Amino acid sequence: MRAALRSPLLVFAAALLACRGEGEVLALDGGEPADGRCGLVVVDVSDGLTVARALTSDWETGSCYELTLTRTGAARAAWWVQLATDAAVVDRWNHAATDLGGGLFEWRGIRESNNIELDPQGTTVVGTCLEC
Repeated sequence: MRAALRSPLLVFAAALLACRGEGEVLALDGGEPADGRCGLVVVDVSDGLTVARALTSDWETGSCYELTLTRTGAARAAWWVQLATDAAVVDRWNHAATDLGGGLFEWRGIRESNNIELDPQGTTVVGTCLEC
């Protein structure tokens, strides 16, 4: 059942990215999870932001990802990243997450991590662990 849900979700995510594409999403570092489990797709990012996504852990029932966000714009600015997954979020760090419904989430910086806004060429690392 999960595999059947994943394909439309990835197609939807790719379509959204193609439509907006305000920032830049780099290729996944570390490969995709084994057997396609617990995928996390970056759908869209704020203007002037580069996102590098890394698979940091993968096991039979889950996986963890870190996103390195770099501000490429000329001025300090707040950031956001929209992501799609059909897995359950079991942990997250350095960001606030809003559930947009349908497996879509929006991440933003938080005061505790001092990453609400990023300076030009400023970087922050955020992440999540998923269970599928």
